[in-house]
Amino acid sequence: MTTTKTLRKPAIEDDQCVELRAVDWKGYSALLRVRGERSAPRIIYLDGMVWIMSPAYFHEHLAERLGHFVMVVVEELDIPCAPSGSTTFRRRMKRGGVEGDKTFYLANEARIRGKKKINLREDPPPDLAIEAVNTHAADAALEVYRRLRTPEVWVCDEDSLVIHVLQPNGRYAPSQNSLAFPFLQATEILAWAIRTQTGSETTWMKDLRRWVREELAQRKQIEVKINSPERAR
Repeated sequence: MTTTKTLRKPAIEDDQCVELRAVDWKGYSALLRVRGERSAPRIIYLDGMVWIMSPAYFHEHLAERLGHFVMVVVEELDIPCAPSGSTTFRRRMKRGGVEGDKTFYLANEARIRGKKKINLREDPPPDLAIEAVNTHAADAALEVYRRLRTPEVWVCDEDSLVIHVLQPNGRYAPSQNSLAFPFLQATEILAWAIRTQTGSETTWMKDLRRWVREELAQRKQIEVKINSPERAR
């Protein structure tokens, strides 16, 4: 008799997440004060619901890779950038607050340059937010980003990366290409994020930097030429 065996993916350690209901804005603010300047646990607030999460290793590994990816791209291609990490972005009138895995100011970098505090009543939201998904969905975070009008959000797990781009109607729509980096496709970002390494992460970063220099730099130049005012005339 022939038997077959189903291959399963190795178990992934769960993120630790606690949900609280019926929390008003004062209660949310109190949680932030208790947590203080520590980077964990991360707290999301939406319409009276609070999610308090301590991320597991895979979550943090994926987030770090995506963050490094963006920083290598902006450095090698000389794109202005201000990384804002897991800054708490919140608006009481929007009934939402979020702390991304990684966030970046790109198109609006000059508007927040030199600032020590971001006030969303006066300052823009980050141009790009990254949410790594391990064992908990990013739906609540994505809704907060939408209310804050964050132009672009990457939601990535071990199998997929979806680029959400804010539309004129105030809703997100999936896009094959990044808004901040039009020469980059979601499939390429994912391939680097989940790439299996035989060497260290240092080797991964060196390989990424080489690819950006040899492939993306030329692609960006072509993109600039296509969209140049001279060509338009």
